Amino acid sequence: MTGKPADTEQEASRLMAVLQKDVESHGLVLEDITLRPAGKQLILQITVDLPTGTASVNLDQLGEVTETISKVLDSDSVYANAAPYDLEVSSPGLSRPLTETRHWVRALSRLVKFQLTDGTKLRGRITEVGDDEVSIEVHHEPAKKGMKEKIDTARNFALADIRKAVVDIEFNRNDEDLDIIDLEDPEA
Repeated sequence: MTGKPADTEQEASRLMAVLQKDVESHGLVLEDITLRPAGKQLILQITVDLPTGTASVNLDQLGEVTETISKVLDSDSVYANAAPYDLEVSSPGLSRPLTETRHWVRALSRLVKFQLTDGTKLRGRITEVGDDEVSIEVHHEPAKKGMKEKIDTARNFALADIRKAVVDIEFNRNDEDLDIIDLEDPEA
């Protein structure tokens, strides 16, 4: 089969099945595949992640899994003789929606924006993550400029009651729990 795959959603699903075990062999999870036409080329965007914990996929892991994915695609009947394509393999960014328990675990102690199934929009810090619920300290905007925001004690939200959620980027985070890297001695 030559040329570009006709239905990108169907092809993304097929590739998920084709690549799943090869990605897992690197201790990673195949998070998502997006195919995007770009002129006469096709762009394959593949997102991988760690299955557990709060660490991020490192560059060595990305390089190794990219090489494996490239080899699988080179031997795949659709891509072996296909029109040119670009392969982009990355880890999820901060804008990734929190849709699975492991996403919430990765975001533990982070600030999140979330919407409940009843339409209520909230913002708060994740304090605990269970199998089917999260504890969040809800933050309320200050009543007036210059006042501090009000922070409620943590309360539980069932994951089933959260319609959508994303990490809220913090530029001025002051947290003693963060790992600080000594630029003079990164190994310290």
